[in-house]
Amino acid sequence: MVNTFESSRTGITSFNSNFEKTIVDEYEGKLYFEINEFESSFGSYSGVLEYDLQNNTFSKVPSTGNIDIDDYELYPQRIKQMIRKDDSTGITSIGENSLNLKETSNTQQLWGTNADGKIVPIDITNGSKLLINGRDVEQSINNVGALSAALTGLPTVPTDTTLACGLGSGTHGGDFAFSGGCASKVNDKLSINYAASMTMPGQDYAGDFEDKFSARAGFVWKLGKSVKSTQISMKDKKRMETKIGTLTQKNEKLQNTVLTLMARLERLENIASREVKSQDLASVKN
Repeated sequence: MVNTFESSRTGITSFNSNFEKTIVDEYEGKLYFEINEFESSFGSYSGVLEYDLQNNTFSKVPSTGNIDIDDYELYPQRIKQMIRKDDSTGITSIGENSLNLKETSNTQQLWGTNADGKIVPIDITNGSKLLINGRDVEQSINNVGALSAALTGLPTVPTDTTLACGLGSGTHGGDFAFSGGCASKVNDKLSINYAASMTMPGQDYAGDFEDKFSARAGFVWKLGKSVKSTQISMKDKKRMETKIGTLTQKNEKLQNTVLTLMARLERLENIASREVKSQDLASVKN
């Protein structure tokens, strides 16, 4: 139930509750009205009546004399000295080490200066997060790095097959992402690849789905004359090793055969040499 106010004087002669004569303090939860009271022995009084919404109380604003609500300020003392606007440049400065604002035809500019007027960085500290459209800027940068790193772990051109698929993961700044994709060899000249990556779920201030997802697609078209690779497959290697082994065995057999023939030739030479000697001896005897 809203409280009521009774004048301590004879009565309230006027009570202005129209918009122009009412102040609403949204921060303190208070309303201010202009009132006029009359007392025959004390004369009239014009002042401001305060209503506290939270405590449901009425009170008069202390004053040494009659005050008008148009002169009443709800701002802290010296707030006008803290907030300054240069009409020639259109720059609004807050504080001595200023946070500066300037509105142009299509932008709202913001920068910081020190007491000497030199430009200084604006540092978001003490755990506060800088958000743009509900997205954590620092986390968004880390997510981009993680998404890109995850995509680099996927195949782009298949080698020994017409289709190659894979899974990958990446991290940057403590944020993680995973990816999946395939690469397909259409013919000897053309290969295509496609992949997508996503950040890990459960991040605060990550934005919509589009902010958590990244994808790529591309193709490789070989130009110029095809050059046969000097590398051989394991299957071809085994075949070559088998052939080399067979040739080695044949070579060993051939060597053995040659050695046998040479031994036989040596024996024949020995026999022929003995026969010649015998004939020579026979000629001497005769």
